[in-house]
Amino acid sequence: MLINELRDINFIIFPDWSNLETAMPSLREATPTASFSTRRSANANAEDLTNVLKTLFTHPARQDITLLIDTQSLSDELQDNANSLLFETVLKLSLEEIVCEDLNVGLTGQLTIQEWSVIKSFINFRIPINNEDGYIIQQPEIVKIPICDLAEICQQTAYEAARLESWQRWGDYFADSESPENGIPYYSKYLSRCPQQIDYYLKLSNIFYKTGQMQEAIETLQNGISRCPQAEELYFWLIIRFKQSHKYLEARNFAQQVTDKFPENYIFKMLSHLMLPEIYHTPDEIDTYRAWFQHGLEKLSQEIRIKSLDEQKKALTGIMNHTNFFLAYQAKNDVLLQQKYGQLVYQTMAINYPQWIQERPIYSIKSNQRIKIGYLSYFLCGWSGTVLFLNWLKYADNQNFEIYSYHIGHQIDAATQLFQSYSTKFYHLPNNLEQVCQQVIDDNLDVLIFPELGMDATTLCIAGLRLAPIQCMAWGQPVTSGLPTIDYFLSSELMEPVNGQDHYTEKLVRLPGVGISYPTIKVDSIRRNRLFFGLRDDAIVYISSQAGYKYLPQHDYIYAEIARQVPNAQFMFLRSGISQERLQRVFAAVGLDSLDYCVFSPVLPREDYFDLLSLADIYLDTFDWAGGNTTLDAIACHLPIVTCPGEFMRGRHSYGFLQTIGVTETIADDASQYIKIAVRLAVDIDWRSSVREALKLSSKVLFDNPTATQNLEAFIKQAIALRK
Repeated sequence: MLINELRDINFIIFPDWSNLETAMPSLREATPTASFSTRRSANANAEDLTNVLKTLFTHPARQDITLLIDTQSLSDELQDNANSLLFETVLKLSLEEIVCEDLNVGLTGQLTIQEWSVIKSFINFRIPINNEDGYIIQQPEIVKIPICDLAEICQQTAYEAARLESWQRWGDYFADSESPENGIPYYSKYLSRCPQQIDYYLKLSNIFYKTGQMQEAIETLQNGISRCPQAEELYFWLIIRFKQSHKYLEARNFAQQVTDKFPENYIFKMLSHLMLPEIYHTPDEIDTYRAWFQHGLEKLSQEIRIKSLDEQKKALTGIMNHTNFFLAYQAKNDVLLQQKYGQLVYQTMAINYPQWIQERPIYSIKSNQRIKIGYLSYFLCGWSGTVLFLNWLKYADNQNFEIYSYHIGHQIDAATQLFQSYSTKFYHLPNNLEQVCQQVIDDNLDVLIFPELGMDATTLCIAGLRLAPIQCMAWGQPVTSGLPTIDYFLSSELMEPVNGQDHYTEKLVRLPGVGISYPTIKVDSIRRNRLFFGLRDDAIVYISSQAGYKYLPQHDYIYAEIARQVPNAQFMFLRSGISQERLQRVFAAVGLDSLDYCVFSPVLPREDYFDLLSLADIYLDTFDWAGGNTTLDAIACHLPIVTCPGEFMRGRHSYGFLQTIGVTETIADDASQYIKIAVRLAVDIDWRSSVREALKLSSKVLFDNPTATQNLEAFIKQAIALRK
């Protein structure tokens, strides 16, 4: 029985098939050799089927019903016998003109444990029958199935309740499947009967969002608000949906209206004052939104009062649901704004958890034991901002250091397993800030390192406490935390500009080289061709693989200018990247159509992504926020990289990597030189080949090199010595 054969209401019966093998001849031929007990068993099976089918064939809602007949324990041969019995019973009823084709009836057949688990979750009722398998119906999983006697089946109240439950289950099933759009009609039908169920407006909106139907996602929440005007979560997600639809002004204005409606909700205060776009249409927009942010931060600092216990908890809820993530993508010095927000986070955390803000002693000095280093993140998994630092754990000097890892996110994958295997102790503690903090305190760490701060709100809040005597952050999100509780920013000597300290509230640590050693990247033989990715064989393929918010509008013209000078250019933007509307504008300004040059791709499976890198000719780094993992991927594929170091460390990653391996010919001083290098790589095949060869010969120093960990540990020893 396949899952798609089930309906809104699903019944099941569990016949006793113990005499099925000899029962079939006795039914068909009435042979005298069949025993009395066998004939009685056979007649009982037939009678049970007849009674159940008679009732369901005449049910007023039979078009919504499936009857399952359990045959999981039967062999293939006996499955045929059971099917014959069902056929004969239906044939007999059809002669009595009782059969109706609207009812769906079928045998379960032999099911895997997984198949049965799924199907079982959609069964609404078990119908008791006379000749029932007594052993099966006593099993705990079967006992849990509600019983519905034949006499009760046509009662409207039971049927309606079961149908509503089925719509919920079907909606949930498809929402988590590869075809979430199939859940839309079920959630819609459920809400038409139960319009006060807030969660289902959220679930339906989420399906519309996942399937790219943004207007429908918005309208679903608006409909929910009209029915449930006090449901604050509906307002929250409507603000988010406006933002995800790039309707930033609508999002901002609506957030302000919602704040007026719910003045005690600090989450809405944060959104109305600090919400920023992901994508900007013009450079002027950046300045406008930044000014709004600055004004909003000032106002927020004045509005948030944390004197009473109730106010303390509300403020905590607010900061645990907000980050300034998109502020850093404006290509400005954020230190003052981050410091102001960091102070707000610190004050809120300190008043809620005063026991966790005192200075702490360094235990390894007292006990003459190994130094304890902790790594805490929501992303101790295959996420780019933490995988960068995996080898800090892998190559740790276990004779002198103990490694403690605290994974507070949900995702568990192969990278998580590596973090665990490289740790002395590993904790997975999602959804519980206080449990995480207490565990860190109990472990008596000497140093606590946050691989990133600014991506996840809970992690930032934890970092606003003093859980270890020395607390550091690395550059998984390469922007100052602004927190007074973070002592050091672990950065890179080659990536920091001369005035780098001016960009941090933390003390800047310039670790030698790039400061990290990346896990070796295995590049397999190419399986795909260019046509698979929508690329021409004769094109010069430029690839740029950053998220959309890393592309600022003041740099869009660069792609059009390269295209003007390289007529056979094709630009592949991964993750759908840069704004297509903006590209159309800048290409049109030089008399070109961006559609003739630009190809857009969603996120690719790893194998396809590395095939694409291997098939491309040139990698174009983004301005102001350079590639990190993506640049290392390109280097591993020996793909020439054009980059221009920016004002801040976050715009100098590729520069640092290329300086480390000594392949510096493709580093530009400004945008004009960037274009010249990109064009020369296209037209000068020999030079492009020589750059590829240089990358091939020199790139190994970036991967699986324990020196970076040794440099980190040397710094940690020095920092501890300063505390003596």
